[in-house]
Amino acid sequence: MVFAVKYGDEHCLPFRSLIGLLTGDSASPGLWNVFFADFRLREHPDDVRLHGHAVSQAEQADDNIIMSTSFSTLQAKVNQFFDWCTGKRVFVSASKSKWMIFGPLPHIIPTLRLGNLIVELVSEFKYVGVWLTSITANVFSCHYAASAAKARNASNAVFAMKHRVGSLPVKEGLQLYMARVDCYLISAAEISIDVDAHLIEEHLDAQHLFLRRLLGINSRSMLAVLFTETGVMPIRIRRLLLALSRLQYMVHLGDERRVRWALLDSVDLFRAGHPSWAGDIAILLRALPTPIRIAPGDYLSIPAIEAITKKVVEAVDADLQFDINFLRKTHLLRNRLEYVEESETLSLVTRRRRHYLTMTLIPAHRIALTRLLLSDHNLSVERLRYRTRYRLPIPREERLCRLCRRAVEDEVHATLDCDAHPPLVALRATFLHDIFECDPALKAQYAILSHYDFLCRMVSSRKGVTRLAKYACDVLALFDSFERFIPAGYEVVR
Repeated sequence: MVFAVKYGDEHCLPFRSLIGLLTGDSASPGLWNVFFADFRLREHPDDVRLHGHAVSQAEQADDNIIMSTSFSTLQAKVNQFFDWCTGKRVFVSASKSKWMIFGPLPHIIPTLRLGNLIVELVSEFKYVGVWLTSITANVFSCHYAASAAKARNASNAVFAMKHRVGSLPVKEGLQLYMARVDCYLISAAEISIDVDAHLIEEHLDAQHLFLRRLLGINSRSMLAVLFTETGVMPIRIRRLLLALSRLQYMVHLGDERRVRWALLDSVDLFRAGHPSWAGDIAILLRALPTPIRIAPGDYLSIPAIEAITKKVVEAVDADLQFDINFLRKTHLLRNRLEYVEESETLSLVTRRRRHYLTMTLIPAHRIALTRLLLSDHNLSVERLRYRTRYRLPIPREERLCRLCRRAVEDEVHATLDCDAHPPLVALRATFLHDIFECDPALKAQYAILSHYDFLCRMVSSRKGVTRLAKYACDVLALFDSFERFIPAGYEVVR
């Protein structure tokens, strides 16, 4: 087929298509925009106004929106659109066209017509990939549910591969997360600000579930370690950062752009104390662990937006580090120094994909070490912390070792202290011999450091962490082979 593009009295040279109609190819949207360029709806007092500018239409290729604040004006604009399409020999599908009423419904529902055909009135519709609804307080509520469901399905599909390829390595798992799960969790984040906490809950659950399954820890584990150990940003904060990034983009736009009008209109509403997109961002900033205040003028200042974005990241990292520093379960994760390439120094890094997750190649060893460090293991110091159906919580000082019953059965005691079981002592001797060969510097430190500090030092050793992971797996398996010691006096009377 031969095509030519004509606009007014000008036209391009004819060109040939060897695949038939130009549908779905890279040139189609551009050609359609040229074809559609002369469609303009007449301005009316009932038009929606953004910062004083009338806006009654929007187009995304051949997906069009017509809007008005009154039904009579909407019908008139639809008639104008239908007449324009007829003159252009464009067919408009009435069955695919829908209309919605936002706000209180009129006592008598009118009928919208496209030519002689009736257009269906709906309460939900997806436009340019985003679900809109007119029957809930938040117009994006359906989109939240749909995107969360897709994220869960993608997550399940990723972990379903375990039956075919085995346990998923952490590095590849995080790549799949960013490629196949994160894209749904951040969907519409730039326009849908998460002020309704109940709507974002399913997104949080989907992210937490994926990271817990990837790390191999239980479904009720601490939340902070999911992010400090993988480097992933909490999804609520990630969505806020994307909204701030979109704000920065809109500030750069010229005054002739409609998105710029929408930004200015939103800032005007925020300044007047009315609900708005800008006001929703301010609400989220105030709700951070370290509240951040934003003034109306900051929305139009690039330096202010960049400074606020930096403060958001610092606030979430400080909150995560607070949990690491003060929660009892995270004692083995404190005071870790990581190499920072920018400054070429060792420094405290709150969020990073930790070396022990990627350097330990055998899944069982990696999971064992992860559980040991994150207090998600089966030693008595953790398992006797909680009440069960037939037992009360046991104080820490009475959660004694099942082998020696002389000290608390914690991570350091199980791996380096307990000498009541000869196979455990032999296992430890072999381990120390091997790890001193892997990292000779550890031998001198073993003689001068406490066992607690030495365990932390072994975790930080890139040379010896693989051997440590195997040892952790062996030790936890050995302890699991013995019945746990339960002190008397904590049974629940049935």
